[in-house]
Amino acid sequence: MQARLLIINCPGANFLHIPMGTFGLCDFLNQRKIPAKILNLALYDETDRPSLIDYHIEQFRPTHVGLILHWQETAEQGIRVAQHIKSRTDPAKIICGGFTAGYFGEALLRRYPSVDYVIKGDPERPMELLLKDAPEQEIPNLIYRDGADIRVNEVSYFIDEETLSGISFSKLTCLFDHDVYIRAVEEKLWFPIFIGRGCIFGCDYCGGSRESFRLHSARVKPVSRSIAAIITDLKRLKEFTRKIYICYEIDQGYIKTLFKAIKAEETLIKTFRLNYGAWQLFDRQFLELYRELFIIDNQDKPLFEISPEVFDDRSREGIKHHKTYSIEELKENLGLINDCLGTGMKVNIFFSRYHDTAQTYAAIMDEIFSIFRLKHDLFAKKYMGVNVCYDHLSTDVGSRYWESYIEKPHDPNTLISWKRRLRDREQYSFPLDNLCVFIPKALSEKEIFRCELLIFMLKDLEKQSNEFFHVLFACLDELVIRALEETITDQYSNRAENVFKSLDHCKLLLDLKKTILQNESMLSKIPFIEDLTSLQIKKAQHQSGSMQSEMCDGTKRPKLNHALISVHDHDYLDLPGFLERLQKEGPKNLRHEKTVSVFLVDEIMSMPYETYRMTIKAFERGLSLDQYYMLMRRKGILDASYHKKFLAKMFQSGVLY
Repeated sequence: MQARLLIINCPGANFLHIPMGTFGLCDFLNQRKIPAKILNLALYDETDRPSLIDYHIEQFRPTHVGLILHWQETAEQGIRVAQHIKSRTDPAKIICGGFTAGYFGEALLRRYPSVDYVIKGDPERPMELLLKDAPEQEIPNLIYRDGADIRVNEVSYFIDEETLSGISFSKLTCLFDHDVYIRAVEEKLWFPIFIGRGCIFGCDYCGGSRESFRLHSARVKPVSRSIAAIITDLKRLKEFTRKIYICYEIDQGYIKTLFKAIKAEETLIKTFRLNYGAWQLFDRQFLELYRELFIIDNQDKPLFEISPEVFDDRSREGIKHHKTYSIEELKENLGLINDCLGTGMKVNIFFSRYHDTAQTYAAIMDEIFSIFRLKHDLFAKKYMGVNVCYDHLSTDVGSRYWESYIEKPHDPNTLISWKRRLRDREQYSFPLDNLCVFIPKALSEKEIFRCELLIFMLKDLEKQSNEFFHVLFACLDELVIRALEETITDQYSNRAENVFKSLDHCKLLLDLKKTILQNESMLSKIPFIEDLTSLQIKKAQHQSGSMQSEMCDGTKRPKLNHALISVHDHDYLDLPGFLERLQKEGPKNLRHEKTVSVFLVDEIMSMPYETYRMTIKAFERGLSLDQYYMLMRRKGILDASYHKKFLAKMFQSGVLY
């Protein structure tokens, strides 16, 4: 019987990308007359997945099913898929491959009877031999059952550059519903370009590091594809998508050589938008090549990713084990990006917690302050496209952290039970957004709670009250952390309910205001805290839809709804301008610039009080619309068409009724 392979990408939470080696494996087998197709279950609703598996097995009639257990997010669902396939009357042989499968190896076969084979490391030649019915004991990289025993063959096959360059990673028709997949990845990080395998770096947290590759793939050095092979893939890929992603930068010189090769191909210039995961800082040559080759505009901004992981420069080198860059150099590099590429780019900077470089409460507090202060500094410098992310550490099986801090690291059930606890939030009251394997033992439960709540509150303020967040840092600096700690002690430490599920944003604003008002040293640095807080509470109520308004299309003698109008000492909503004034004048000497905020349906409009007095405040006198237009003409304030649109929005929003 002709061997046929169906490869299934198992779903994980918010994880729909197919590991790129899968496309190359399909092409490798198809070139050798072994039919191979891919089914990406992550594209479909959970309730539909069993019937989809059954449908494609009945249609394609595979003799073998390959399950991708690559990233740890997919492990639990992978086992479920294997069990479902084995429950059929015509079960295919199940082969597991990928980083996670290779790491657990024979333990997968011992624990899960539904798995028939594991391929550790490079799968191309082993899979070909297995599908051609070669004797199992002669297939390199294979782990298999021999009666009641588990046999582990030597990992002796490593794909070479010639073979890697001779297969395609862009023949997307081997994927069922490839058009659906393209649309999905275009909403995420875009379509990844396959560059090579292996790594030269030894980052402690990474499951794709030099040491991790030795564990899960027995690979001791990287292998890269030829530039010509990548160019061929790009030419084919442009028929499917114009949005691509590169995150394999073990040699930035190699990437610049690739860029120069793209430059030599007229049909590829300004064809793609490129998201790029950087492992080093950029130099001017890289950025100038990028500008020449790829589409950059404000319509659908491409993304650069930079991952310092920890703020302290010495700690960064400690966890990455190679010379990296300082935070100051990173800031300078952001300026270079802005100079070369303008405002058409986004930049995500990734920090994570917890690392074993900060093992005390004080050290973690310093880290928290430094990262959030960096957010403020970059905003104040008007790097508006830069987003600083601060999440729980995303580690992988096979990383140094996994090996060092997990009990029974080589038992696959350890991973699956961890993922279940993470999903069900059984371990901690606070939300974990990644597989967090290390929390310093020196931290008490109370200190962990305070760290997490502090970060949670800072993120809440930044998201919902951006002006409040940045003004606090501009005025209080390191006292921001003290103000939040005191607020947590006074208001949140002894609450019976889970504050992470029930944090009231307006109450948080009021609690922080109360803390600052009670502390003279803080109040002297931000004397307008009551006025600022008042605006932020109104803004929060407006965003939540709780502000009352009476909707009306117009009336002969409209009235003003003062519930949707507030008067303040400063224009906080012009945040860049207000921060500049703070820096020049200082908070104690800040001149009042009386400002009116008008809460409209889809925005908050700010205007000088004098403008307000000269325009819509006139309706307090009982003017008709005709009298208002006459007054505006007499005063020479703007034109009639503007006022008609302006007043229409006022009526739509209930500011006039």
